[in-house]
Amino acid sequence: MQDEMKIYQLALYGCVVFLGIACAASRTQQRGDAIEDVMSEMNDNYARLSQRISDLDRRFTEMDNSLFILNDLVDSNSQALKELKVGIGGMKNTRDVPAKPVASAPAPSFLSPEPAGSRPAGDMPAPPTADPYLFYRESYDHFRSGKMELAKSSFTQFLKVFPRHELSDNALYWLGECYYAEKDFSAAAKIFERVCREYQDGNKVPDALLKLGYSYLSMGQKGKAEEVLQRLIRKYPHSEAANKAKQKLRTGELQT
Repeated sequence: MQDEMKIYQLALYGCVVFLGIACAASRTQQRGDAIEDVMSEMNDNYARLSQRISDLDRRFTEMDNSLFILNDLVDSNSQALKELKVGIGGMKNTRDVPAKPVASAPAPSFLSPEPAGSRPAGDMPAPPTADPYLFYRESYDHFRSGKMELAKSSFTQFLKVFPRHELSDNALYWLGECYYAEKDFSAAAKIFERVCREYQDGNKVPDALLKLGYSYLSMGQKGKAEEVLQRLIRKYPHSEAANKAKQKLRTGELQT
């Protein structure tokens, strides 16, 4: 009888141990599953966070490019704003006066005749992935970095791909600046002439006139230089370019 009790006790003890081990294994499995769930959620959160960071970085790059382009356009348009302020006063006294037809002004005498076929017959199709603003920014960065050959090639390509873009006159002007920086004043003068001729109402004309005058002066053509600078002062009297032209004239460098 005692032996049977011992066997029963041992069997009961074995069951308790087995149940304990089973419960522990179950809790361990539950904890493992919980850890896996947490890790999976963390991985998902990390992936979403990485995507958001990537999106923010892309947006910051786009904003940087947009701010650069906006700053360039605002700077070059400051002349138009000044001329508008000056013109408002005159408009008050001429509201009731009938407008008279104004004949188109001839091209300035110092500009070379426009070569035949210099203007494209139609817009060239842009590559599907080409961003004109990013293209312009990269071209300008080449110029600022002193990579003149690369800048000239890039601005020239921009003008071929985007001949009617709002930044085309700016691109042409900076192409002239590339030649000017290389002291190729003859080539620079031709480019600045094109800016004045092809974009007569563009925001880069005052700066182009100034650099055209400087180019003529550097080539020893003081008469042409003075003619250009005087025209700049007459046509854009409130521009920063005109102030620089006045300073250049006061130095006496144009006296023969």
